[in-house]
Amino acid sequence: MIVTVASNRREVGKSTLAVNAVAIRALAGRSVCLIDIDPRKSSYEWSLKRQRSHIQPNIPACAIAGKYLKDTFHKVSSRYNDILIDTDWRDSMGSRTALEVADIAIVPIALGVESLTCLKQMTKRLKAARANNPGLWSIVVLVRAKGAPPAAEFEAIRRHVGNETAMALAETVIREDQSLQIAFDEGLAVFEDKQANPESIVEMYDLYARKEEKHHVALAFPTSKAPPKKRELRLVASA
Repeated sequence: MIVTVASNRREVGKSTLAVNAVAIRALAGRSVCLIDIDPRKSSYEWSLKRQRSHIQPNIPACAIAGKYLKDTFHKVSSRYNDILIDTDWRDSMGSRTALEVADIAIVPIALGVESLTCLKQMTKRLKAARANNPGLWSIVVLVRAKGAPPAAEFEAIRRHVGNETAMALAETVIREDQSLQIAFDEGLAVFEDKQANPESIVEMYDLYARKEEKHHVALAFPTSKAPPKKRELRLVASA
C-alpha cells in the first residue's frame, strides 16, 4: 500500500501523522519505507534518530528532492509492503507525484479560522491528482484541536467532505498535545513513548489501528464514510 500524507499548510502535524503511520505498520510486521520529500526533512531526521538510538523496529527512510520521487518510487516499490510519503506542503512537482502514485492520501486539516479554505484548496489538488490516479482515496484528519471541534466548523467540513465521492472524514480527531512532539523529537511514535499522554496514544491508535483477532493486528483507517469496495484500506499481518 502506498500512503501519502499531504497538506497545503505548514505546522499542521503532517510529519507527526506520517511517522506514526509508518511505525504502526512496521510494528505489525510489515516491511516499510518512509520517503521524505519535505525540504525540512523532519521525517527523515526522525528515522535517523531511531537508527542512532537502536530503536526497533528499524524504519528505512530516504530524503530526496520531489523531482526525483518518481524514479525513487519505481526503484523501491517492489521491495516493501508499504511505502509512506511525507510531502512538501507546496503545490510542487513532488507533491503532485506523491498523490498520483498513492492508494490513500491522509490530509491533516488544522482546526481554526481557515480550516475550510485549506480543505477546499486541498480538494482541488486531490481532484487534479485523480485525473491521473482515479483510484486515489483521501482521508481528512482534523488536527490541532483544543477540546471538541467547534460545531459550526465541524459541520462545514463534514458537509464539504460528504459532497466529495472519493473523500472521507476520519472519526478520530487528533488533539493538541505536547506528547506528540516530545515523542517525535526522540525518534519515537507516540505509542512507543512510555511517558506520553495516554489520551494521545489512544487517539493515534484509534486513527490507524484496531486490534481485532487475538493473533492479528489490523491496520485500518476508520472513517465516517465507507470507501469504495475496490480500495483496500485494511492490511492484516500476523502479530
